Amino acid sequence: DLVTMSWWNGIWLNEAFATFMEMLAVNAWKPEWKRWTTFGVSRAAAFAVDALWSTRPIEFPVRAPRDADAMFDVLTYEKGASVLRMLEQYLGADVFRAGVRDYLRAHLHDNADTGDLWAALGRASGQPIAMVMDGFIFHPGFPLVTARLDGRDLVVTQQRFTYLPAPPEGEPAPTAPAQRWQIPLQIRVHSGTTSTTHRILLSDDEARLRLPDRADAVLVNEGGHGFYRVRYAPDLLEGSLRRLPDGLDAIERFTLVNDTWASVLAGLVPLTDYLDLTARFREERDRNVWSILLASFNALHRIVEPSDRPRLETLVRERLARIVSTLGWAPRPGEDDLTRQLRGDVLRALGTIGNDREAQARTAELYAAATRDPGAVDPNVLPALIAILAHAGDRRRYDEFLERFRTAKSPQEEQRYLYALAAFQPADLIDQTLGRTVNGEIRTQDAPFVVRTLLMSVSARERAWQFVKANWDTMDRLYPKHGLRRLCEGVTGLVTPELEQDVRRFFAERKIDLGGKTLAQYLEQLRVAVAFREREGRALASYLSRVS
Repeated sequence: DLVTMSWWNGIWLNEAFATFMEMLAVNAWKPEWKRWTTFGVSRAAAFAVDALWSTRPIEFPVRAPRDADAMFDVLTYEKGASVLRMLEQYLGADVFRAGVRDYLRAHLHDNADTGDLWAALGRASGQPIAMVMDGFIFHPGFPLVTARLDGRDLVVTQQRFTYLPAPPEGEPAPTAPAQRWQIPLQIRVHSGTTSTTHRILLSDDEARLRLPDRADAVLVNEGGHGFYRVRYAPDLLEGSLRRLPDGLDAIERFTLVNDTWASVLAGLVPLTDYLDLTARFREERDRNVWSILLASFNALHRIVEPSDRPRLETLVRERLARIVSTLGWAPRPGEDDLTRQLRGDVLRALGTIGNDREAQARTAELYAAATRDPGAVDPNVLPALIAILAHAGDRRRYDEFLERFRTAKSPQEEQRYLYALAAFQPADLIDQTLGRTVNGEIRTQDAPFVVRTLLMSVSARERAWQFVKANWDTMDRLYPKHGLRRLCEGVTGLVTPELEQDVRRFFAERKIDLGGKTLAQYLEQLRVAVAFREREGRALASYLSRVS
């Protein structure tokens, strides 16, 4: 409130700074919560949108209210906060803080714009901040840094990262030359037991760094704070993987996995290489790293052929076996909160996408104990138990959960059982849940999210899509507009060529406008998923047949 942006185009100065300061303050207060590491998961959502051709710059001209409304998204908040964190780490915390103080003093109780912030940070650092940062703020997208060895030189190059090699139908083709960024790189070079950090600015197509003779590992994005992805040549990647688990920080391990998975989706890395990489993380103990591993398994669950799904379940069970054995089903004295939460995450995955029968049987026993004594099960595990029981559940269990939803004693309990209803797989139970999203039994602020969940479900997506088409007018009348937008996000789970064509036809014929670039982004995300399925489907089936 000390300084207000000059106009709506600069809203990121308020919102991104608020997000950045939230992380900074909480991390200083409770370092054991690892807020910058967990922020990596939020930042991944911004990466996912910003890798689309239908993305937008953080800051762009605002000429109408709908332009301002479109700015309240992950690009303003998460990307904006991420580039601030990248700049802070590049300049150093003290220099960055001095520049921010100068900015606040100079514009106290007044208006300012992005150029004013860059000027203040430039005075504090003696560096051309605008030259570095304007590419991240005023242009869409972000760079992919590719790292390889050439003799004793580390060679890094840059290009724009996109999931699709060319814009999809309806998106304009780039007219300007290939975009280049001024990328502040922090590169850590390991030589045996010692390491050295190098800060370089990648401003051209290529830069080189001479490595010491004994260098055995290179990490390009030290600390994981840069808003760019990194693709390593196989020998460089292997050098970092050999330092697992303790030679890389949790955020660096997260970034390594996340960047590799994104490169797979973009067709830059073979899926089989990524699946091999996941085997190197069996001993992983960080919840955030597991979040991207599990997200990738869920994505594969949506694209795999039904006949190959049991083999994928076997692979998931194998990857989870060690961490589940290590953590068990109950907390231990001295565990931190993130470990307790991780236990719930991996147990849920084991019983759902892993479809582990023993885990499902154990779940039923523990849930029965929890109904008799709420203290019998850790609160972080209980949601996993409910999700597993719904995944494997029958009509009797559905009726039980429906009654618990209706009689819930808290909003948390109500939400837990509501979304469990969307996880049952029998067709008649799916139809019952869909019907409740328009008959008034589920509140209109919740119903769109239930439909979204069903659209993303492998067992329910076809039925849910037919229901949406048949009931669109009712939903359009009943649901809040923001809820309808989130419902439509579910079409990104309809990952077959036939469903994709039907989705595009439906939205075109209905002339549906979700505001901003929302619909274009959903349709492009669907195209990315279908293209991935078409490109890697056979390789996935072959890999599963060999290892399962």
